[in-house]
Order: sequence, then C-alpha cells, then structure tokens
Amino acid sequence: MRNIILVGFLSIVSLPLLSAPEIKGSPQELKGFLYPTDKIVTISGEAEETAYSDKAIVSLVITTENKLLSEAISKNGLLRENITGSLAASGISLDSIKSSRFSSSPQYGWLGSKPSSFKVVNRMAISITNESHLKEIAAVADQSVEIELSDTAFEHTQKDEFNEKVKASALEKILKQKDFYEKSLGVKLVPVGIRDSNVHHRATRGAMVLEEIVVTAARLEKPKSSSFMEYQDQPQEPSFDEVRYQASMSVDFKIED
Repeated sequence: MRNIILVGFLSIVSLPLLSAPEIKGSPQELKGFLYPTDKIVTISGEAEETAYSDKAIVSLVITTENKLLSEAISKNGLLRENITGSLAASGISLDSIKSSRFSSSPQYGWLGSKPSSFKVVNRMAISITNESHLKEIAAVADQSVEIELSDTAFEHTQKDEFNEKVKASALEKILKQKDFYEKSLGVKLVPVGIRDSNVHHRATRGAMVLEEIVVTAARLEKPKSSSFMEYQDQPQEPSFDEVRYQASMSVDFKIED
C-alpha cells in the first residue's frame, strides 16, 4: 500500500516537469533566448581644428660676475630692476614679468683653492601677447653681454575652448549620420552610450619642423661653460606656435523599429 501511495505522489510531482516545453538550439541561440539583448549600433565621428599660439613666455638669463659675491648679487639685482623698468615702460604688465631663483658659482683660478670670483645667474620669464613686445625684450638683451635671450615657449590660452569645439564638431557629424540612417532604413536610433576618450592636441607638422630647426641651431651655438656650477633651469615641455586639436568620438544607439 505504501508503494502505491509513493508512486502516486511522484507521478503528481513530476506532471509539471513533463508538461514543460523543451528548449532546443545552439548555445548562442539559447543565450539569446534566456538573456535577450537590445540591437545596438555604434556610430563614430572625428574632427580637428588648427590654432596659433596667442601667448609667448620669453626667458632672459642675467649673468653677473665679481670678485665679491655681494657685488655680483647686487649687480644682478640692479640689472633685473632696469630690465623690469624698461619693459614696463614699453607697455608690458609688471604681473607678466617674473624672476626665478638664482645660483652663485665660484670661479677658480689656475692656482690656489680660493675662488677667484663669483658668478650669479638669474632667469627672468616675461609673458607677452604680441610681437612688438618681443622686439622690446630683444632690444633690452642687446644692450649688455650679461643679458641673454635664452628661450621662447609658446602657449595657446584657449585650449579648453578648442577641445570643446572639436568634440562638438565630431558629435555633430555623428548626429548627421544618425539622421541619415533613420531616414534611409526607417528606424529610430536612441543614444545609450558615448565615448570621447580620444581628445587631444599636438603640434602641426610645420610647427614641428620649425621647432627642430630652432632647437638644433641652439644646441650647435651654445658654448660650453667652464664655471664650477653651471646654471640650469627646470626642463620644460616642448612648445609650438601652431597646434592641431583633434577629437574622435563614438556613440552607441539602440535600434527601435
């Protein structure tokens, strides 16, 4: 009797299992059935803009030497004051004229352990926005062998604006392609994701060629220093007078019939 009851119970429990539909197909088909995914299409767009640097930072190196360190420092400070006054009189803002730290280096003679003189070196960085100011700085440098125009670094102050500009242009191209596909295929594309990681700026080919010529010439002309402690400035990133901004974006769209 117990066996009859047990068999009847198992038959009742197994009825729903026996009546369930059988699912067949490849692994990919079964995956699509169990985990349905939306139809996604990706549209990409690129854009670029070229701009010229609108700011230059000109470096002047002021080097003074004297048997007394105090005199070398005083002379260096006086020269920098005179330079600042001349540049301010020409229309350059005092806020645009900066002086960096200076270094003193004792100059040793052929005999003896005491230094024969002291050399003081200081750098001034002047930010300018037009060529006439560069002429004024060059004129100041020409007045004394103790003043050297050592470097000019270029900047584009509208970097953020141009980055946004190329991104907007790339996105506009993507949206035009979206409208074209919607009209041609009779579907609706709904944006579900966007990627704009590839947004950058770099020098144009012409600017890189010019920079290479200038840097190579400067290296050939720069004399070797015989001082005990040679003046060195912090390394600067390469700068260029012409910059190309580029953006590459991709947008994922969900296809709706």
